[in-house]
Amino acid sequence: MDNLEHQTAMNKLTGMNELQPTAAGEDGIAKSEAGYSWTQTDEELEIVVPLISNAGPVLTSKDARAAGLKVQYFPKKITVHFSGEELLSLNFFASVDPDGCTWTLDPSDKGTSLVVTCEKADGMSWPRITT
Repeated sequence: MDNLEHQTAMNKLTGMNELQPTAAGEDGIAKSEAGYSWTQTDEELEIVVPLISNAGPVLTSKDARAAGLKVQYFPKKITVHFSGEELLSLNFFASVDPDGCTWTLDPSDKGTSLVVTCEKADGMSWPRITT
């Protein structure tokens, strides 16, 4: 809070109206990384991973599980396996609540994506997703 007050006072003195830049993945703008993209709020982290299947572009939850989709949540890590391969393994910047993590499938014209939502343990924006 002190930083925000200082920034506001400096803006008044200099005549500028600059705000602290948003952290990566905020404001609904996905940050793309190798093999996934992510967004965040103070409370949640959302990770989108494209799934590729030999069965076709659209997968149901049943198809995904049959193809070996496995998502594991840990306080500082997530892993995703699909069709016998590890698609994603991330060591988080800060802790999440594993009991507050869920996944869904998002079918589209381009294929099906896994959407993982994780509840943050600390309730603040992270400067990046990994350590």
